[in-house]
Amino acid sequence: MTINKKMSIIDKLDEQQKERLLTEINNLKDIVNDVQDTCPIDYHKVINLGGLEYFLAEIFNLELPKHDDCHHTNRWRNYKIKKSSGNE
Repeated sequence: MTINKKMSIIDKLDEQQKERLLTEINNLKDIVNDVQDTCPIDYHKVINLGGLEYFLAEIFNLELPKHDDCHHTNRWRNYKIKKSSGNE
């Protein structure tokens, strides 16, 4: 991926999304640093990773499949790219 393509993705984010991206990536960096330094992992940093999951799913238009027998999300399955509605 080229620098221009990467920047075009960032340019499409609004200010709130850009701030959230920086917050979430810094939280991930802190966890990686703690693990590499063999420090105890901070519970609150790990809990906040859920925010990164939902943020990335929103930005990259991803969704979890539903259970076969109901409309609830199946958290045990892998994310998939959402099908375009054709209205975009």
